[in-house]
Amino acid sequence: MPATRQPSVVKDAATAALLVARSSGHRMIAAWIYVPAGVLIVLLACFGVESLIGLSSVSFPASVACMIILFFALIICESLLGDRKIKRVVNLVDVPGGFALRYINILFSPSFILLPLSSPIGGIEIAKIIGVFVIGYFAMTAFTAYLVRGLQYILGTSKRAMTERAEELGTRGEDIPLTHSRSPSEPSTEPPSVAPSVLSLSSPIEGLQAPLRAQDPSQITGTGGPPEATPMLPQESSTAIRQDPVPLTRAQKWAAFINVHLDTLSYIAIFVFIGVPIYYSTSYAMPIQLSFNIIAYFIALKLPAKWRRFLHPVLVSSLITVLGIWIFALIRGDSLTHALHAYKTGTKYTQLWQGKANLPRPGAGDLFGTILDVSIVALALPMFQYRHELRRHFLPILLPNTLLALASLFSYPPLCHALGIAPTRSLSFASRSLTLALAQPATANLGGDLSLVAVLCIVSGILGVLLGPAMLRIMRIPDDDYITRGVTLGANSSAMATALLLASDPRAAAFSSLSMSLFGTVTVALTSVPVVVRVVARLAGVEG
Repeated sequence: MPATRQPSVVKDAATAALLVARSSGHRMIAAWIYVPAGVLIVLLACFGVESLIGLSSVSFPASVACMIILFFALIICESLLGDRKIKRVVNLVDVPGGFALRYINILFSPSFILLPLSSPIGGIEIAKIIGVFVIGYFAMTAFTAYLVRGLQYILGTSKRAMTERAEELGTRGEDIPLTHSRSPSEPSTEPPSVAPSVLSLSSPIEGLQAPLRAQDPSQITGTGGPPEATPMLPQESSTAIRQDPVPLTRAQKWAAFINVHLDTLSYIAIFVFIGVPIYYSTSYAMPIQLSFNIIAYFIALKLPAKWRRFLHPVLVSSLITVLGIWIFALIRGDSLTHALHAYKTGTKYTQLWQGKANLPRPGAGDLFGTILDVSIVALALPMFQYRHELRRHFLPILLPNTLLALASLFSYPPLCHALGIAPTRSLSFASRSLTLALAQPATANLGGDLSLVAVLCIVSGILGVLLGPAMLRIMRIPDDDYITRGVTLGANSSAMATALLLASDPRAAAFSSLSMSLFGTVTVALTSVPVVVRVVARLAGVEG
């Protein structure tokens, strides 16, 4: 009997290996051809918009401007083209946009990796920073929750929200993508402890009908994003019971391994065969530092889910990267400071395209900053997906986020200055709870400390995951009030809280995603007004 089955097993193994090879090849083509082409188009658009903005006296980030333009362009295209054609448009935009969103956590690494270059902070000032952060977090969360709750009572949207919630619970299915049953072949949608900073399009067709299903970066494989954080275990099927499955052949095992670890293997190959030779022969550090940074992030995603609630992969991967950069530099006889300056030289793609001479070659941090612009533009995708929620609950979403942005800008800097915190660090608090993709341009407009704001944003997200739901219960916010829950957690804990809500309340996650995008956009817009910047800088103690 075994002898008669052997040819079939071999044939099945060969077929499986061939299918995996073809699938991997298609993804490789998409990742290394289509995505770079799409990224280049987005960067060209940002370059054009920045050139136009440069003709005025406004310092508005071109990436945020392109995000707003893309959002309204999709709205207009939908009214002109209809649902079917707009899905194709979104599908095209998602090629570079989805890639940038899935990798957005890695793009935040430079802020942490360059921390050793920051000026030292005294112990007393650190204690003051922690005190302001903790008290401010609880105060702003309560302020947002009660403001949204009050607006709903005034506008009469509270009862309508409860009705919508009842309909959602009664008709679970296509309306809420996260609640449908999965087939055994689908990856788990366990809430990621490392939340993506935004929700990305898993299926443009499905996503346009309902709130998006977030793509957990830890569950994307095969050039679609970072590798899975935990091994995907086979699940039992409810429709068929298999007994004594045929063991995987060696070809099938290798095919599965390559498929799952295709991204990791690709960057290891770049590190070994490109990065190391170039670095030690020409001293150009970008390839080795870039590939090692990404590999370090892949390693950080392998931490257990419970650990990742506290040990954010961005922090862990940044620490690993700094140690690796230091070791590489020591082998060459260089210092850590010299290696970190090579990691980010400050050369921007816009400067290169403007033809400026005598620019240092861009480093890994500069390349990450370039792709981060694409991620910011791609934030228009989740905003467009939730356009109906935004239209129905416009004031309860926009007004609290606008007031919260004003409160952050005009309360944190003077408070920090009064307590003796340095002006640049005081300015960083104005963007404390923004999603980091928008916190960086807002802080740059104000002249704040980019490294500190990165830490503040990440810790805000962690607090939202650990304490956010408990705080809402203490404030007696009903579980059915998904608008208040979503706006409050989105504005104060951004993406990590959004990912937490995806598992428990997908409709609240939709409002959380909208809230963090709008809050960041309003803050960036305010910090682009020269008068506002001068007033806030004076409040923070900046002279002149």
